[in-house]
Amino acid sequence: MNISLAVVFALLVLSALFSATETAYTSLSFFQLKTLENRKSRAGKLAYALSQDKDHLITTALIGNNIVNISASALVTTITIKYFSSALVGYATGILTFIILVFGEIVPKRLALAHNVRIAILMAYPMKAIMILLFPLVWLLQALSSTITRLFGTKEEPVITTEGVLHVVDAAEDEGLVDQYESDLMQRAIRFSSTTVRTIMTHRTEVFTLSSDLTIEEAFPKIIKSGFSRIPIYQDDPENIVGILLLRDVLRAQQKQVVSKTLASLSRKPIYVVEQTHLDDLFYLFKKDKLQQAIVIDEYGGFSGVVTMEDVAEQLFGELFDEHESRFPDRIVQHTDKPGTFVIMADAPFQQVIDDLDLWCERDRTSTVAAYLLEEAGSIPVEGEVITTDLGTWQILLMKGNKVEVVEFTPSPASVD
Repeated sequence: MNISLAVVFALLVLSALFSATETAYTSLSFFQLKTLENRKSRAGKLAYALSQDKDHLITTALIGNNIVNISASALVTTITIKYFSSALVGYATGILTFIILVFGEIVPKRLALAHNVRIAILMAYPMKAIMILLFPLVWLLQALSSTITRLFGTKEEPVITTEGVLHVVDAAEDEGLVDQYESDLMQRAIRFSSTTVRTIMTHRTEVFTLSSDLTIEEAFPKIIKSGFSRIPIYQDDPENIVGILLLRDVLRAQQKQVVSKTLASLSRKPIYVVEQTHLDDLFYLFKKDKLQQAIVIDEYGGFSGVVTMEDVAEQLFGELFDEHESRFPDRIVQHTDKPGTFVIMADAPFQQVIDDLDLWCERDRTSTVAAYLLEEAGSIPVEGEVITTDLGTWQILLMKGNKVEVVEFTPSPASVD
């Protein structure tokens, strides 16, 4: 009887090991897998190799677990009948089921979640041996399960996604591993390559332009008053941008006293980008051609706006202001009289509002707050109008013609991430 009980105990230990191994390997994160891959120990590299064939590994662990559990149940039944009474088999089976549930499933799996990397390495060689031993049975069951799952059209999700990385950054901030500035910087960098020019450009209605037919003498007062150092030049029609005028070229012409020349003679050839250009491509273009400004065109080839290197930099480092800018210092301001309510400039990037207010929204391609509200309202709003969306309540505070200038926003509790 003592030998039989020892065998039952050994089977319970094996059950615990199979359960722990299954949980350890299935709970390994992308970053933990990378750690295993870069380990110098053979066990670590083997653990990484096994994790890359997770279906085979899990099937082996499940088969092994079922074999030892069934064997333990059969042995306990035999011991009960032989040494006690067949009437007690039901009680013995119930006690064994409780023991397996606690010590063969719950406890090992909780330990495996806390020490998954260590257990994965520890069980790498034993699991490799068992996988070889049970290969025929595992192969048969895998083929059967693959056929069944294929009928349901299952599709494997990506191991790592952009949202997953953003959640990791948020978790690192919550744990105090990085501060808010570092967290914001990392999140901006992650979103950088997926952001398009359309979301950051200055719209053509707000772009200061000059006719190429103007002389330097005629244009100089306007240039100084504008405060801009790079000005798009058009020919005949403001939609037809033909060049970029640099302030330093104008000042040099003033010094040489050639103010009778037209702006066309000083303008430089512009570069054109489409609204759908991604910021990483635009940044490379600026860097390669040593440029600071590009003309944005729409799908019809018309003038859509301008984008600068400063606009690109702001997507990484936040809002930048120089001595010539007279914009509001903050586009998103906490309302002084209404806690939880914000006054927002409607030309603020929509994604900036989502990020700064920690909101959750599936839509991340809308360019500005104004564009978002126009899409939601389906018409041009009026001052005082209230627009309710999934994010919360928006009230139009200021309109300039048909353009939304300032809004008041109260987030809904459900939208706060």
